[in-house]
Amino acid sequence: MKSKLLTIFILLLVSIFILSVGIVGAQTEKLNVALSGKAQTLDPAFLQRSISEWPIMNSIFSGLVKYKPGTYEVVPDLAKDWEFSEDNTKVTFYLKEGVKFQKGYGEVTAEDVEFSFERIIDPNNNSPEANSFSKLEDVKVIDNHTVQLILSEPMARLFTSTLPYNAGLIVSKKAVQEMGKDKFASNPVGSGPYKFEEWKVSNNIVVSKFEDYFGQNAYMEKVEFIPMTEQMSQELALRSGEIDFGEVSLENYDQIKQNENLQTETAPDLAFQFIAFNVQNEPMDNPKLREALRYIIDPEEILIGVFADQAELAYSWLLPDMLGYKKMPHKNMDEVGREKILNLLEEAGYPNGEGLTLKYVTDANDERKTIATLIQAQLAEFNITLNIQAMEIGPKIEAWQSGDYHITYSRFGNTVDPGYCSQWFLSSQVGKWNLMHWSNEEYDQLWEKAEVTVDREERAKLYHRMQEIVHDSNIAIWVTHGVKTPTWNKNLDVTLTPSGGILPWLVKNANN
Repeated sequence: MKSKLLTIFILLLVSIFILSVGIVGAQTEKLNVALSGKAQTLDPAFLQRSISEWPIMNSIFSGLVKYKPGTYEVVPDLAKDWEFSEDNTKVTFYLKEGVKFQKGYGEVTAEDVEFSFERIIDPNNNSPEANSFSKLEDVKVIDNHTVQLILSEPMARLFTSTLPYNAGLIVSKKAVQEMGKDKFASNPVGSGPYKFEEWKVSNNIVVSKFEDYFGQNAYMEKVEFIPMTEQMSQELALRSGEIDFGEVSLENYDQIKQNENLQTETAPDLAFQFIAFNVQNEPMDNPKLREALRYIIDPEEILIGVFADQAELAYSWLLPDMLGYKKMPHKNMDEVGREKILNLLEEAGYPNGEGLTLKYVTDANDERKTIATLIQAQLAEFNITLNIQAMEIGPKIEAWQSGDYHITYSRFGNTVDPGYCSQWFLSSQVGKWNLMHWSNEEYDQLWEKAEVTVDREERAKLYHRMQEIVHDSNIAIWVTHGVKTPTWNKNLDVTLTPSGGILPWLVKNANN
């Protein structure tokens, strides 16, 4: 009898051990990452939402160079070395040999680099990234592993934000030509640490480890990117273990920090959030009306009501530590009095604000709808009616590009170079990502000049003037640069970008 009991006891211990190993194995094999929105494309030449597409693209593709993990230092990736001509208008890259594309599409060659960049600058492709290569005239293939970028003038941000970001990612020429642009956007082929596996009906996107990756192999076998627009949903999923990485609300941050199963931090978001006035849609073409609205809409109320007063007020689309930043003052009703605003409204043709109805387009998540409601209440104090239309991402982008709205709110991802985020206000971006549908010749010229100005002080002065022009045109209200709250399972060892983003291929079990 004792022998039987001992045998049963040993079998139970073995079963428990096997089960526990199985659970740990499951945790280390797959990583579930929440993203704050649905991806629209996985083609780096046509990125639409950096917040939901860049983490996936960054896992699938490689570029000539990349940011060193955890920093904004630029280091080699597909290129092992490069050199500049004396006048900085030719950059020759020497590629690593034997680097493979995923899914059997062969070796990465200079032809793939040529194809990747030329499809961006081809005006027939209408790539939103064309300005990222504004001075790129030609790409010359010297041999299989040597490629030269020929510039009309030196590019000040070539290595700071163009090549290390999505515009610099290299696609398989053979895959794009074989599939076509539309199919490739949902079946991408790159040379990064993960290969695309599945785009589910739920809009979850699954990638799996690329065993032939030329760099450090990913630790996790698979990553599933899960769109969760509401931070409350991410919080619940983090607590339950449904996801391994996500974000939490600033309101609940201190509470989450006490959770023994979760690790959470704050990081400055590399972005800007703003209210945009569509100046091509009457009556927003009236500068007096836009000035009045800048006085009426108080962004600090948004910070209190939506960001738990934890995010700082923005004074520009540029971040304070960025080259060329200039703090531009907000319009403050308390400083001028209510009578000033009423006079502006009357000059615009709307005495006391009566008879003015505006269309406001926004995202369909709770945070954005709350912001819309706050703005609606502020305008109502001056008898202005704001009709709010909360939309899913696809219809919202269509409305943005067609100009079918008066006011909208957005968050634009940034890079460390001021030229990147400043391009969205160019005349050439009207109908694309210029949400103000605003055109200013001086602004365009200054941006072009800044793109080729290497002297930092001179370049900074150009951005100072650009911010002044935007400020005087009354086309936007800067709200915040935001705060990221990356949160993850404590069993994981996570590497983050300086702005709190995840690098999935570097995530590993903390016990290993």
